[in-house]
Amino acid sequence: HHLWGIPSFLAMGLRRVLPLALLSCAMGLRQRARALAVRGGALRESIAYGGQKKPVFYDMTHSNNAARVRLWLRLVDPALSQQVESTFITYDDLRSEEYGKLNPLRKVPALVRGDGGTVFESDVILKYLEDLYGNNEAMTPATPEGRQVMNLFIRIHDIYISSPNCSADGFCHSQGAMYLSTKWHGARRGMDIATREAKIAEIFKQLTWLEANKVEGPFLCGEDMTLADLTWMPTCVFMEFLLPRVFGWADPFGTASPFPRLAAWYQGLLERPAFAETRSEIWNYWVEMEKKGQFEPIVAELNAAPERKWTYP
Repeated sequence: HHLWGIPSFLAMGLRRVLPLALLSCAMGLRQRARALAVRGGALRESIAYGGQKKPVFYDMTHSNNAARVRLWLRLVDPALSQQVESTFITYDDLRSEEYGKLNPLRKVPALVRGDGGTVFESDVILKYLEDLYGNNEAMTPATPEGRQVMNLFIRIHDIYISSPNCSADGFCHSQGAMYLSTKWHGARRGMDIATREAKIAEIFKQLTWLEANKVEGPFLCGEDMTLADLTWMPTCVFMEFLLPRVFGWADPFGTASPFPRLAAWYQGLLERPAFAETRSEIWNYWVEMEKKGQFEPIVAELNAAPERKWTYP
């Protein structure tokens, strides 16, 4: 007894394996179709939360870490605005007992899931939404190597630029050197002059690394937009506004940039309405803070220490 000229003992195995293989293939095609539906602006009900309450996202207009999630919601599908409720909060809200239950670090962003569970840390929130609504494919590379590159770009940003890696008073992230001062924010968030100098050098170091390691193509990881683009872009708005005004840099993303590949990437993103809108929200906040004098204590520190290096390259 033979099947297609195959010995019977092999044919028996094929009869068992082929249906499973075809089922696996069909499931993979359905997953890809579901991700493409999300990318294409047609959120399918099957990947929404069914009868549960809407997830609630807690945001602040000028927060670069919250903005990556806001960008994802804007870019993946307009219908997500009906699936996820966004709430903008203030610094007073961060100090409230109620918000402390959502994010014990009392920072933004935070997310309350549809089942009532709470999530904090922007990268975790972003990847949760990517999993929930995008089947881990909406803005996640299709290959292990692509995902590795994306995750490394995100980790470099989150560890060396946007996180102090300590929640105690007196510790701040490298990005904070651009806008935090003891005179304006108090000792809890301020820093000494040597720390500020080292953190500004760190920003230049990581931008230099990113310039050298950006993959060829319009996005950080190549031809497709990924979560890495959403992570870095809002922080680059901080740098675009603050580094020239306060520290005397050339516009890091302008025509005279020392990072031409990053400048082309950044300007390309701004041609997309979601990125332009997010930039405007963050930029306008810093305009207001400049009018209020937030950066004057930092400028005074820099003028009092001309022997230190503030301007790069």
